[in-house]
Amino acid sequence: MSTAALASDANHAPTEPSRFTTRETGLLAFLCTEGSLFTTLIITYIIFLGEKMPGEIAGEMPTPANSLHLGLVIINSICLLSSSLTIYFALSARKRGAHGLYLVWFGLTILLGLEFVVGTGYEWYDLMTKYHLFPSTNTFGSTFYLLIGFHCLHVLIGVVTMSIIWAFDALRWLTPKCEAPEIVSWYWHFVDGVWVVIFTLVYIIGR
Repeated sequence: MSTAALASDANHAPTEPSRFTTRETGLLAFLCTEGSLFTTLIITYIIFLGEKMPGEIAGEMPTPANSLHLGLVIINSICLLSSSLTIYFALSARKRGAHGLYLVWFGLTILLGLEFVVGTGYEWYDLMTKYHLFPSTNTFGSTFYLLIGFHCLHVLIGVVTMSIIWAFDALRWLTPKCEAPEIVSWYWHFVDGVWVVIFTLVYIIGR
C-alpha cells in the first residue's frame, strides 16, 4: 500500500463518539464559567471579611457574628439539598416510564427550591429590619448580599426553568428522549453543591 493511501486512511480513521451530547457539552461549558464567577465572589467575600469602612466603630455595625443566625438558614439548606435527592428520584422514575411519579418528584423539587428562595427573602427582610444590614451598610453587607443574591438568582432561574419543563411534561409535549430534564438536573446539582461551599464559609467559618 502506498504512503499516500496510508495517509488517506489515517485522515479518515473513525473517531471515538463523545460521552456527551452537544447540549450537555454546552451546559458543562456554562457551568465552568459560572463556577469561575462563584469562585471570584467567594474569594472577594473572604478578602473583605472583617474589613471596616472608614469611620466605622467596632460593635456598632452589623457583623456576621451578631447578625447571622442559623435557624432559618438550616431549614432553607435542608430543603435545597433535599431537592437534589428529589430530582434524582424524578429522573429515575422518568427512565422507568413512571410518568405520574416523575411529575410528583419533579414538582416537589420545584417546591423545595421555591422554599429556599422565599426563605432567603425572609432572612434578608429580617437582616434589614432588625439588624439594619443593607448592601451599603459596610463591606460585610455588600459582599454578603452579592454572594448570597447571586446564588439565590441561580436557584430562582432553576425553579422557573423546571416549572416550564414540568408544565410541558405534564401536557405530554416532551418526548421520553428529551434531554431537558436531565440537563436541568445537572444545573440543579451544581447550584446545590455551590451552596454547600457558601453555607460553610458564610454561616459556619465566617461567623
